[in-house]
Amino acid sequence: MLAVEIEYLTGVARAANDRGDAPDWPPQPDRLYSALVATWAARGARPDERAALEWLERAEPPVIEASLAYWRSGLKVYVPPNDDNANAITILPVRRRRQERRFPACVPHDPVVRWFWAEEPSAADFNALDALARDTSYLGHSSSLVRCTVRRVTEPGLGERARLVPYRGRLAELERAFASGQRPAPGGSLMPVQTVTPTASTSIFGADWIVFADAGGWQPDAVGAALWTKTLLKVVQSGYKPNAAPGWVSGHAADGTPLATPHLAALPMLDAGWTWSQGRLMGIALVLPRALEASDFEVEEAGFFQALSRVNQAGTEGLELELRLPGGKAWRVRREALPEAKSLRPDRYVATARIWGSVTPVALDRHPKALGDAEASISAACERIGLPKPLRVVTSKNPAIRGAPSAGPSSGAPDWTGWRLPVPLDGRRLTHAVIEFATPVSGPLLLGAGRFVGLGLCLPLPEAAPA
Repeated sequence: MLAVEIEYLTGVARAANDRGDAPDWPPQPDRLYSALVATWAARGARPDERAALEWLERAEPPVIEASLAYWRSGLKVYVPPNDDNANAITILPVRRRRQERRFPACVPHDPVVRWFWAEEPSAADFNALDALARDTSYLGHSSSLVRCTVRRVTEPGLGERARLVPYRGRLAELERAFASGQRPAPGGSLMPVQTVTPTASTSIFGADWIVFADAGGWQPDAVGAALWTKTLLKVVQSGYKPNAAPGWVSGHAADGTPLATPHLAALPMLDAGWTWSQGRLMGIALVLPRALEASDFEVEEAGFFQALSRVNQAGTEGLELELRLPGGKAWRVRREALPEAKSLRPDRYVATARIWGSVTPVALDRHPKALGDAEASISAACERIGLPKPLRVVTSKNPAIRGAPSAGPSSGAPDWTGWRLPVPLDGRRLTHAVIEFATPVSGPLLLGAGRFVGLGLCLPLPEAAPA
């Protein structure tokens, strides 16, 4: 068997995924292959090394062995776009335009990544690949310095299947793209194959989020978050006019009856869970239902983003929406494909944990009439979104998450200082909760009657260390 190993010498992997909106992790075989091809060309395009690269593109896709990684905050930089027409005044250095860019990066827990091919190369191909690997100094961005080696192994690696891989003719395709000055297309796409049954249960809500950050100007208070999430959903639906929004967007069937199946949700992104959190409403996100598989979404995606473009307030400069309440207040939010603020990143909400605490209060499905009714209602809410019945539920007016607003007004304060709810939820009892499961479950967790407008949103809580 063949193994290629790289080590990120600075501990940071700088490379964007094929969509350009997030770090590429784990690095795909097609990226490694392109780096080896670049080294081959720099070394003089030797025929024996070309033969080795062509063997690699014919081999079965490898397994990737890589640790988890977390996104690194990326500073905004302003870079010149490609040259304008030679007659344009903006071609002059002092008049050149600058466009905002971010360069995605992530920090792996372990800087070493390995790819394992089940096939065995010939001695000549192995030696040629080894020579190319030793001269490959970066992977992704040129500042992403690596040590690269090739070795023979006897046991397969334990990791995940590749998603983007080289294929027959890939080397020739890269040569043609280079000769014509074009950016090459990504490698061949493979749907990930789940070889091991997941040990953690997952909710009906998906991990694909479209995040919008506050765009400046007036900013609402967190206790009105459910009104703004409801408004966001209405704005998205309005982008489909004059046609009706599909059921997975509107939450209703063609006859207007509520859907029993999962649909699009919106939730607030709060400054909560950090040491100095103050509970500010920093943004808002759209959450796709997990049941909408990638193949299905490809069919719906064009219409969905076309609907967003119809309500876009930023023209060609990005995606910006204006959310306006009946009273006249308006909040402008801008899409952040790679959020800079950690409170706007979905990864903390889609983690796996046994114990969870609510960031926004849960709107109970029924008004509690006896001791234990609130806990039973939240337990049933967990099962309603596809999770197992919790071991225990503890409810409280006050949250266990630092910075999260209380479920009700402070003592002696008027009712209008508490949470403001959309009309369908008006009068619902609100409570915070800590939920403990017997085994780890994967988020996102959105519980209760207001789950599709972001109420009952939970974050993982650390478990106490054994005494």
